Amino acid sequence: MTDKLDAIRDPAKLAQSIVARGELWADANHAADLLEETKGTLLSKIMKEHLDLPAWKAETLARADMRFEEHIKAMVDARRVANLTRVRYDGAKAMGEFIRSAESTRRAEMQIK
Repeated sequence: MTDKLDAIRDPAKLAQSIVARGELWADANHAADLLEETKGTLLSKIMKEHLDLPAWKAETLARADMRFEEHIKAMVDARRVANLTRVRYDGAKAMGEFIRSAESTRRAEMQIK
């Protein structure tokens, strides 16, 4: 909790926290994007194992393959992690805006008195 309070009091620490959270989100988003982009490639590779069958049947078998199922689960899990890190990043940015606004209001109130 002390680290969060320090970040709120020190604009440089707050900025550093926002950047760190943004980098975490970028990494998590990259991992999710990579899995999403390779979904079709994996499907095609598995379908190649069934070249002797009609395309519709090869695709059905490929989609039922445990490797494809595991890929889909990993893809969905990675997107969930990316979404959660994005929420934390956006929350940190919102906190920065809130602090900026509160400080601006405080300075305006000091001039009124």
